[in-house]
Amino acid sequence: MSRTLAGEKMVMFEFLRIETRPDGVYYVAQPNGRPPTGFKLTRSSPKLAVFENPQHDHPKIITYELTDPQSLTATIEGDQGGKNRKTVFQFKRTKLPPPAGDPSARR
Repeated sequence: MSRTLAGEKMVMFEFLRIETRPDGVYYVAQPNGRPPTGFKLTRSSPKLAVFENPQHDHPKIITYELTDPQSLTATIEGDQGGKNRKTVFQFKRTKLPPPAGDPSARR
């Protein structure tokens, strides 16, 4: 699940999943509760996954790339309003504190 916040207010949410179908592997996105849209896995390697749906308006291509062990780059691109649009998201691995009550929190 993905949530986008503006301050403390949620302005968008999206359910995401990867599923296997008879014709391949699909990334399925369901933004804001709308019907799901599938993007077929067209290229992959240990550090790259590219999903495409040429019939969809935007995005048409969703790419995930592990740029180093601590960084993941997600890119969405496709036509929007008659113009090619590309958006890049950078994710960094972080360490979360142990949950309250976890014995390792007392170290």
